[in-house]
Amino acid sequence: MQKSYLFLQGPHGPFFKELATELENQGAKVLRVNFNGGDWIDWHGKKFLNFTGTQQQWFRYVSRLYRRHQITDLVVYGDCRSLHEIAIRQAGATDIRVHVFEEGYIRPNWITLEQNGVNGHSALLNDKQRLTSLLDSMVPHEESVDTVKVGPSTRWILWYCLRYYLFKSVLAASFRHYIRHRPYRPHQELLLWLGNLIHMPLLYTRSKRRRKRLRLSGQPFYLVCLQLDSDAQLKVHSPYLSMANIINEVLRSFAEHAPKNSLLVFKKHPFDPGAIPYETLIRLEAYSLGIRERILFIHSGSLPELIQWSQGVVLMNSTVGTSALHHGKPTVVHGKAIYDLPGLTWQKGLTSFWKEASAPDMDLYRRFRALLFKETLVHGGFYTSHGRRFAIKGILRRLDSVQEQTPVKSASRKVVSLR
Repeated sequence: MQKSYLFLQGPHGPFFKELATELENQGAKVLRVNFNGGDWIDWHGKKFLNFTGTQQQWFRYVSRLYRRHQITDLVVYGDCRSLHEIAIRQAGATDIRVHVFEEGYIRPNWITLEQNGVNGHSALLNDKQRLTSLLDSMVPHEESVDTVKVGPSTRWILWYCLRYYLFKSVLAASFRHYIRHRPYRPHQELLLWLGNLIHMPLLYTRSKRRRKRLRLSGQPFYLVCLQLDSDAQLKVHSPYLSMANIINEVLRSFAEHAPKNSLLVFKKHPFDPGAIPYETLIRLEAYSLGIRERILFIHSGSLPELIQWSQGVVLMNSTVGTSALHHGKPTVVHGKAIYDLPGLTWQKGLTSFWKEASAPDMDLYRRFRALLFKETLVHGGFYTSHGRRFAIKGILRRLDSVQEQTPVKSASRKVVSLR
């Protein structure tokens, strides 16, 4: 039977379209559905449909698409957007295979590709007995020194984001029923990103100065990695309503239980558009707790370097966790994460973390890392042309192997719709 791939929203840029072209070259049929102007600028010309209806209409629309085009495979980036969630549920009632992309559990140079779900929906988390068995069978893995680097991607990410939000804003009237998975309107997000670009030199200089002061002080510190307030890791895979809730909880715990000579360093998420003034909120709360002089906020710079200097890492269920484990740092996780396992992360809560947390079992981490490489990761990247070429080669091999496997079930789902 001829394979027929339906593509929904992908990473910003040409990645999905280039992947589809290679699948076509192998004899498959491809089709893309665009939901807004940003999707359209990433994929237009041929083999696409523009969906301009409501979410309720999408439920029936995607069912008809599956039947009419004899879809065998669904391809999405992220599995928690409401439109993706509906399509995945509909596919689950049939024999349609679901392929979910996400940023790499291990970065850089790797992207994530799993069946049916990623992160908290990963099949690895759905069956703890299977996970334990797989870990026991793994041989510790180290990334080869010959692994090709995908190259710097930040400027390409910024370009594709700006282009996406510009066309999303310009063509908003044509897609007036689109339900955003982020809380900001297209023009608001565009303006926020433009503001980030304007202030980037100043924030970079300020962060560099603060990092130097931190390093020269010699004081022990704990690192808190902030997550996007709209991220599915927060909204779907955690019990928290916002990052502000987590920040306040961490600050209060640090004030009461952390060593008095230690500092708490907050690192801004690199793709946070800046709508929420986290630095101000953190300073105000720290002042009320009497720990203002023990708090530092850093906008940019090398995250691995900060992790390496730190005493431990506190984070939302971000993939930064794998980097913290890689550096052998005690790590405590808020929410559901693929790496939040006994022996890897601190399991006894935040109160005891500051003084009692132990480093991860590095042999277990290396086996867990080998499992990620085997089951979930593809070498390459979404944004640079070099990275995309490597990724697409690996993806084609992975898709061929998946066709021969028994479909796996993802973990149970919770979906959040943002207007």
